Amino acid sequence: MELDEKIFDLKLKGYCCSQIIMGLGLARLERENADLIAAMGAFCNGLEEGKLCGTLAAAVSLLFVADARAAGSELRMSLMDWFYDRFGGYDCEEILQGNEMNKIAVCPGMIAETYAMVCDLLEWAP
Repeated sequence: MELDEKIFDLKLKGYCCSQIIMGLGLARLERENADLIAAMGAFCNGLEEGKLCGTLAAAVSLLFVADARAAGSELRMSLMDWFYDRFGGYDCEEILQGNEMNKIAVCPGMIAETYAMVCDLLEWAP
């Protein structure tokens, strides 16, 4: 199954951006942790306030789940710098330019690109 299809499938199951990122990562690590995926729900819709993007929060969390030592050094900052440059901010409100309707156009691609960047940083084969 292609990445876009996996994302769509998880969205249809009711997962938000942060849960999708973590779900994809745990599957790649061949791990299951329903409690962690549920906890990632705290980051949905920018903490439900348009604040810190759940995609970014989950991606950074996934780096730590996969390789805490590397994530604590250069990987986290590399991801955060890339994310800011690519999407123009860290908060949902900034990224969506204050318009919730932009989620439809922005978020699916942002989830896919961010997960792909995590895979690249962790040197995971596609």
